[in-house]
Amino acid sequence: MSSGEGKVIAVRWLAMVLLLVCGMLSARASAEVRAWFDRSSVSMGETVTLNIESATTEQPDFSALEKDFRISARSTNTQVQIINGAMARTNLWAVALEPLHEGVIAVAPITVGNDQTAPLSLTVKPMARGSAAAGDDVFLEVEADTTTPYVQQQVAYTVRLFYAVSLLEGNLDDPSGTGLQVRRMGEDVNYSRQIGGRRYNVVERRYAISADHSGSATINAVSFRGRVAAGGRGGFFSQGSPVSTGSEAITLDVRPVPASAPQPWTPAQALRLSDNAAQLPAQVKVGDALELTVTAEATGLSAEQLPELSLPAIAGAEVYPDQETRDTAIVDGKLVGKRTRKFAILPQQPGTLNLPERSLSWWNLATDQAQRSILPARSITVVAGAATKVAETSTPRADSSQAPAAPEAHDAPIASPGYWRPLAVLLAVLWLATLLAGYLWARRGRSEPRDETDPEPVKLWRPALAHALTRSDLSAARRALLRLNPKSGDLHDLAEALEDPDQRAALQALERALYRGDSAEGVVAQLRNAFARTPKLRSTSAASRAEVPKLAPLYPKT
Repeated sequence: MSSGEGKVIAVRWLAMVLLLVCGMLSARASAEVRAWFDRSSVSMGETVTLNIESATTEQPDFSALEKDFRISARSTNTQVQIINGAMARTNLWAVALEPLHEGVIAVAPITVGNDQTAPLSLTVKPMARGSAAAGDDVFLEVEADTTTPYVQQQVAYTVRLFYAVSLLEGNLDDPSGTGLQVRRMGEDVNYSRQIGGRRYNVVERRYAISADHSGSATINAVSFRGRVAAGGRGGFFSQGSPVSTGSEAITLDVRPVPASAPQPWTPAQALRLSDNAAQLPAQVKVGDALELTVTAEATGLSAEQLPELSLPAIAGAEVYPDQETRDTAIVDGKLVGKRTRKFAILPQQPGTLNLPERSLSWWNLATDQAQRSILPARSITVVAGAATKVAETSTPRADSSQAPAAPEAHDAPIASPGYWRPLAVLLAVLWLATLLAGYLWARRGRSEPRDETDPEPVKLWRPALAHALTRSDLSAARRALLRLNPKSGDLHDLAEALEDPDQRAALQALERALYRGDSAEGVVAQLRNAFARTPKLRSTSAASRAEVPKLAPLYPKT
């Protein structure tokens, strides 16, 4: 063997030794990073501790745990040992984890510096359900008033938390479920109950739950997590011990809308329809506005679930609906929805105004059948509007064939010629003073601005507008609207004077349809909806005009 070949063999052996040493060092480094759970299985609501041990000082990356766990606490401990004169440092990280779901959770390797832990797994069982019979200190109870509701029917769902120990803190989840609408009703109710010779404090919470679709729907189990004072006693610095409990899930068999049910579908435990028709006057004049207020109030429904209130067509009158008001309240632990709407009724001709029956069809859950609430018809006498009569001054014609009539005799003394001239002068002065006062008053009336905050009475413009909209006569509608403000020369000026933006937009749409040739489709409905509310005119002072931006003119000057 030559010396050259010997050198090559030596180099190869040296490389193999170096690779072996590096592999051993790498294996040792990986072995120095390890992770383990303190338990292999837990129940929902409980916490488990993940321990990570490493010789490095770099923090582990726990971001991979966030999708399956809620990290509730962290701690770090460092130990230093001297073995055979060499110092060895070990870092231990402990993380308290609360599982977010049941099943077997696979934990991916966690990065610590340049190393990674081995993958782990944890079995998560359903949350333990306690009971008074089992002697549990804390347990939950849930109840639904029905498990076979109709679609959109309100289900009264009650959660009760029982505890016979001192709670330092706690969190009670709200119910949930796919395709379910959950609404909390009122505040918590607190009381106590004796069960099996042991007294429990009770926290009761109520919900209204409705299903969006028919079929099977599940109200998921609710859970409670808290801390109990150690030994039943709590102090200011006491951390207590964790406690958790869960309820059972409730499955609903949601029934579809019955084929015989009226539309729109309105399932309620009770419904009352009312109005103020009895308080309306028995006789009105043409053009006088009647204000009818209709209210629907239902038990077991929110205000949004009640149908829109409307009036049927009334012969000889125009009907203008106002905006609705909605209100939902909790009465005796039940959801009560209330919907109210006002209608302006304007008689157009003399005669009898027949207010027809007002009704609302709904589904009575108590009797499980359709029902109709009816308000009786009402007749009102309409008379012609009072015309202003101007008294005619009759001037007797001179008749030469008749002798002048002799003056009537009276007891007033005849003025002597000596007093006649001063009296005539005095009367002339008074007459001139009257003329001067009248002139000044008229001039003052023209110079003072008219109060534009109050529109003209409804009867001066609204009947004309209603008649024009009934005939879809936009030109007549324009003439009627200009009566609102005599100082407005056109619709653009009137729009600038109005406060309501919807009314200004309706006037612009009318102007474009009349003078620019835009489509008139929807303009009548837009005018009817906008001017169902009584218009208000803005002040013409310079300050108020500066605060409110003007509308852009339809035809700007170039």
